[in-house]
Amino acid sequence: MKTLYYKFRAFTVTWLLRLIPRPAPVIFSGAGSANTLAKQFAVLGHSKILIVTDSFLASSGILDGIKATLDENNTRYAIFDGVLPDPAFDQIQAGEALLRTESCDAVLAVGGGSVLDAGKLIALLHTNPGTLDDFDGIQKSKNLAVPIFAVPTTAGTGSEITYVSVISDPDTHAKVPVIDNKLMPGYVALDADIMKGMPPGITAATGMDALTHAVESYIATSSTPATEVQAVAAVKLIFKNLTRAWHKGDDLEARDGMALAAFYAGSAFGRTSVGYVHGIAHQLGRVCHTPHGNANAMVLPEVLSNYGACVHERLAQLARDVNIGSESDDDATLARQFIQAIVDMRAEMELPLKPRGLTQADVPGIVEEAIAEAGSIYPVPRYMSEAEISGIVRGLLEAA
Repeated sequence: MKTLYYKFRAFTVTWLLRLIPRPAPVIFSGAGSANTLAKQFAVLGHSKILIVTDSFLASSGILDGIKATLDENNTRYAIFDGVLPDPAFDQIQAGEALLRTESCDAVLAVGGGSVLDAGKLIALLHTNPGTLDDFDGIQKSKNLAVPIFAVPTTAGTGSEITYVSVISDPDTHAKVPVIDNKLMPGYVALDADIMKGMPPGITAATGMDALTHAVESYIATSSTPATEVQAVAAVKLIFKNLTRAWHKGDDLEARDGMALAAFYAGSAFGRTSVGYVHGIAHQLGRVCHTPHGNANAMVLPEVLSNYGACVHERLAQLARDVNIGSESDDDATLARQFIQAIVDMRAEMELPLKPRGLTQADVPGIVEEAIAEAGSIYPVPRYMSEAEISGIVRGLLEAA
């Protein structure tokens, strides 16, 4: 009976996501595109903007080119650099307070997924005052956000092309998805030049996040021909470019490829949603504060293996798309080879296999919440049992 309820709920959420109008942002791409985007504020008549970022980026020099362009075009700005990883709603409130005090009329989010999610919700909160509960769910706001501009500095979350912001409840630390098409940025710059300074560890983690988005979208029961094209494009770009970018951070071609991969993957999962990998990874973030990309990388191969035969055909096609295996291999063999390629990629980039601080006592709660999240709202290929999810999580305790 519970499985029927889960299927009905996932079906309902899937169709809601499909029916929500999806605004298409203006995209600038390539090295230097962030500066091109920064010129648009003057063209569009914005008097003062709020740059949303984190303290590291604010002091790293990454913003220098953007600020110089704003100055050259007489665009005034204020900077909010109080975004932390897995931002909580109190940070959103602080950013909105600065936006209001400084009389800004647009938001420019420059950073990774946490910064982009925060910047988007700051813009929405400004025109829709309320608490986190007021935004929890789908299309809960009434008024348009102030205009949102996004410059991702990592290639992973795809937040620049989704109308989702994931915010932590400051009291429970639970991740709350805010789904609202008013969160879609109007202008986006995919600037490889900005991404070339990304440290190897973050390159690896965010790249695996993008891969997880693409694969979970592709195998979801809600996938469509359009999302499948985007997901496959993302997977091909990731297999071609991720380890290159990890080994050589200033490889602009690889950085550009990963920026596009994250964008395509974000566009795909924004329509289809995700699956058990994210359901488990979110709990590892909540309990162990494991960075989201690392958490996805820890469990992606294991979840795909546990799905079994129901995903063999799909994974086999992905294997063919990235030239894994031979023409004589059957689907089951190709699926295993594709999963092993993910394991090998993870090992090559020296990603951690075990969350810090995870204990046996944590497992039941993680399993319960992962099932509640993934089983109840995600269009998963197959519903897993409590024992299966528990086995995956307990396997992390035994990881090398």
